[in-house]
Amino acid sequence: MGAGFGYKLPPMKRSRSPGAHDMRAAPASADARVSRDLGADENADLCAGCVKCCTYITVEIDAPRAAWEYDQWIWALCHRGISLYVEKPEHWFLHVETICTHLDARGRCAIHGRHPVLCRDYDPRGCERRLPLADIRAWFDDGGALEAWLREHRPAHHRRLVDYRRDQPQGAPVADAGRPTAAEPALIAIAGLGAASSAGNGARAPRRDPPARAPRREGRRLR
Repeated sequence: MGAGFGYKLPPMKRSRSPGAHDMRAAPASADARVSRDLGADENADLCAGCVKCCTYITVEIDAPRAAWEYDQWIWALCHRGISLYVEKPEHWFLHVETICTHLDARGRCAIHGRHPVLCRDYDPRGCERRLPLADIRAWFDDGGALEAWLREHRPAHHRRLVDYRRDQPQGAPVADAGRPTAAEPALIAIAGLGAASSAGNGARAPRRDPPARAPRREGRRLR
C-alpha cells in the first residue's frame, strides 16, 4: 500500500489544489490557528451531533494498473463496508466503514486526552459536513461500479481485465446453496455481526464467540 494510515477523511486531508484543507491547517477564510490550538469546548461545539469521522478510516493505495490488481479490488468491493474512491488527479483510496471502539454511547471519545495523534490533528472546521468533497473523481461501493467505470473511462484497462479473466482456469463447481452444512450457524453469526455493526450510530454490537476458522487460502497480496 501507499501512504499508510495517514488520513481519516476523504479529500479535505489529501487535497493538492490551492487553498486545500489538510489535517493541521484551518481554512484560509477562518482563523489561522492549527487544529491543536482549538480548545476542548470549541471542538465539542464543532462536532456536536456528529460522529462521522469516528465511523470509518481511509488508506491510500497504489493506483491499480494491471488486470490482476483491478480483479483483486473488485473482489474487495464484494465485502460489506468496503469502498474505493479516486481523488484528483489520480490518487486511489480504500474506504472502510468501521466504528471506533472508543466511541461511547453519547457519541464522545472515551479516551480523549489519550487518543491517537492522528485524531488530535484532525481539524473539525474542515470536516465533510461543512465542505464539499470537490476532489473526488469517482466512488465505488461495489465491484460492478468499478467495472462500469473502467469500461467507460479506461476501455483498454477493461479489455485487459476481461482477457485476464478469460485466460484463468475456471473455478471450482458451484456449491449447492440449498443444502444445509455444518458451517451454516457460523455463517449466520457472521452475517448478524455485519448487520449489527452497520446499523447503529456508534453503539457497539454485542460480543459473540467467533466461528471456527476455515483453512487459510493463499493468494496474491494486495499492494
